[in-house]
Amino acid sequence: MANAEQVLQAVDDVISDGARRGMLHAAAEDAHLDGRTITVGGQRLVSFGSCSYLGLEVHPQLKAGVVDAVERFGTQFSSSRAYVSPPRYAEAEQLLSTLFGRPTVITPSTTMGHIATLPTILGPDDALILDHQVHNSVQTAAKLAQAQGTSVELVPHNDLRTLERRLQEYSRTRRRVWYAADGLYSMYADFAPVAELNEVAARHDNLWLYIDDAHSVSWTGRHGRGHALEHLRSPALERSVVAGSLNKSFAAAGGALTFPTEEMRRRVFTVGGPLIFSGPVQPPLLGAILASARLHMSPAIVERQERLLHLIRLFNRLAADEGLPLVSPSEAPIRCIGAGSPEVAYNLTTRLRDAGYFADTATFPAVAAKRSGARVTITANHTDDDVVGLVEALAASLPAALHDEGSSLQVLTRSFTKQLEGRDVRLRPLPAASPAASGLVLEHHTTVDVVDQAEWDAMFDGRGAFTWDGLRMLEAVFADKHVDAVEHRWSFHYWLVRDGSSGRPVAATFFTTALWKDDMLADEHVSAAVERLRADDPYHLTSRVVGMGSLLTEGDHLYLDRSADWRSALRLILDAARAEEDLAGASSVVVRDIADGDDELHELMVAEGFLRIPVLATWERDIDFADDGEFLAGLSKKARYHQRTQVLAWEGRYDVRAYPGGSAEAASVPSTELDHLYGLYRNVHARNLELNVFPLPRRVLDAVLATPGWELTVLRLVGGPDAPVAFGVQHLGGQHVAPLFVGLDYDYVASHRAYQQTLWQAVRSGRRRGARKILFGMSAGLQKSRFGATSQRRWAYVQASETYNLDVLTQMQESLPPALPAAA
Repeated sequence: MANAEQVLQAVDDVISDGARRGMLHAAAEDAHLDGRTITVGGQRLVSFGSCSYLGLEVHPQLKAGVVDAVERFGTQFSSSRAYVSPPRYAEAEQLLSTLFGRPTVITPSTTMGHIATLPTILGPDDALILDHQVHNSVQTAAKLAQAQGTSVELVPHNDLRTLERRLQEYSRTRRRVWYAADGLYSMYADFAPVAELNEVAARHDNLWLYIDDAHSVSWTGRHGRGHALEHLRSPALERSVVAGSLNKSFAAAGGALTFPTEEMRRRVFTVGGPLIFSGPVQPPLLGAILASARLHMSPAIVERQERLLHLIRLFNRLAADEGLPLVSPSEAPIRCIGAGSPEVAYNLTTRLRDAGYFADTATFPAVAAKRSGARVTITANHTDDDVVGLVEALAASLPAALHDEGSSLQVLTRSFTKQLEGRDVRLRPLPAASPAASGLVLEHHTTVDVVDQAEWDAMFDGRGAFTWDGLRMLEAVFADKHVDAVEHRWSFHYWLVRDGSSGRPVAATFFTTALWKDDMLADEHVSAAVERLRADDPYHLTSRVVGMGSLLTEGDHLYLDRSADWRSALRLILDAARAEEDLAGASSVVVRDIADGDDELHELMVAEGFLRIPVLATWERDIDFADDGEFLAGLSKKARYHQRTQVLAWEGRYDVRAYPGGSAEAASVPSTELDHLYGLYRNVHARNLELNVFPLPRRVLDAVLATPGWELTVLRLVGGPDAPVAFGVQHLGGQHVAPLFVGLDYDYVASHRAYQQTLWQAVRSGRRRGARKILFGMSAGLQKSRFGATSQRRWAYVQASETYNLDVLTQMQESLPPALPAAA
């Protein structure tokens, strides 16, 4: 699990990629704005990117209100409201209280309103349950409430069944249970299930609601009070705080926090942090608030709302006629047209600009990368012709964008299966003259038995324990669908992309679909906390993942012929992996163990919507010595001393036996001894939370002994107990030896240097076989560095379709006390 800084860097990569394309961080170049068009990159465009849904930002009454306020009160009023509020602030709050039908406080922004309110109204006796998709600003404010003792947790999006279960569980331990959600979600435009929340609140008197209704205030509801306040009923209404934005459809500035009681409003106004330590909405925009509020209280606002609803319905009807993949059929001014990958979405929004329309690209981090699309926002300033033209441009551009990026309608609809279920989605046919195909052919196998051994090993020998023989052992252990433990049932996928004319591989790799622990790479104290929860549920915070390589292999799993069209070849593999993710119901696709410094590959992966996160460094040692003397001579003085006194000096105290897989000696190892060795392995596994994975099954030892290309090295103490005290399993490639896992009797680790001996025997094995390097793998870096191994920085690229478990894990990490520093 990446830390906060690493996540920010990954997001930086994605946003910077959008900016490089000219699709993000754009700047309007207009000398005047009319509320309908915008100039970007020298193009005059009809803007479908504004959240001012009623188009009031150019309304004469609002502009006059701003001018009047500036003339009377100047450009700013620089004082905290704890001392003195600007003129007419009380008048504005009273007018908004009438409009919303409840006590209201104005805050400098909706975000500041959340920060002022949540830590004030929630205490240590409360619980806060966040809808997984509630706005980021609410989640930020929730961290402040959590810091002062409020229990905070996530539930899946709109999952009221889980909410009700938690209400029952908290009924005896918490004063109030708050549920935080958006009234209208800002990307896909689905509404909060307010009717169902009314019913839940009627059944549970400990439920309180916190609704961020920023995107529905003004354009819907009586006087523009928004979706939530329009549909909340008693008793939910009396147990709710609803936040609205004055900066979107209201066309002014700030946030409006509405409360069920005057006392709750007073307390937030009195002690809410930003209301003490930040400034107010400034006079010019306060003038806009007053003018907009008066307009909303007049019949004129109804006309605008009806005009906007007409345009929304026109768009929905035309989009349905064209078969466009409209992600939500709701009657909201936010409309999102699914595209699939970020590449397709950026291509689509670029084509829309070329056709004269500005739209936003909806992609990560706002939505899952594989569910990117074009987000258009309709305003009352648009004309019917604008909407007709936009739908025509979408219908023409989407099939071309999919074709350009090597995608298809099938890929798109698979990515949005839940959102588009039961809908008639289709595309216009492309013109007859279209670019030629790439000439690449994707080959897919589910067992290595049908893959050419010589060809595979020519690509992958020397990279890790996934030569042809290595993979046969993995399949023998994990490909059995009848195994009871779900974590030990893996699906194998071998993807090779060949040049269509020569048949030569351009790209090749293998993936496994398997159950991963979500905290696999988390800090050890976090994994320790999760493992305590797994005492009751062993599969708590686990997810099915389509991952390059496997949970038992490390190294460079991706073969690319950089002299050929490797980019198109890799895209074919990524599309195939995403298809497997959908079929398997997995949460993410992971491309892992990518070497540091591959800028070309990094650029492609970011463009495909993958986030780059660091993984544990791997350790490698060249076998560039002929004997022990040369080995020692190549070490630093300190490492040389360590090897002489802590490793070589102890080797003679061990009886070491190596059992090559598939040999007669291997077949002679008794089952009782393997049972003992498995117990030694479980000793190590129980102590290793640095890389937290499910324990390997016992049968892995049988498969190692039965399969050529593997070796079991068993260590007994001379004159000690009869039972082994350590062992190591290593994969033997033509060019490498790769130790994969060990077992240890911890009574002899410190006293007899048992772990160092397992590493040394891997070196011995490499020398016997004439290998060129030892692939020591991850973790235990200090010990491996003493053998002359060097660390290799590695990265994983992750594309998540479902982040709920990871977000729960992040929230858990934030609630834990920091880990104590390791002892020197």
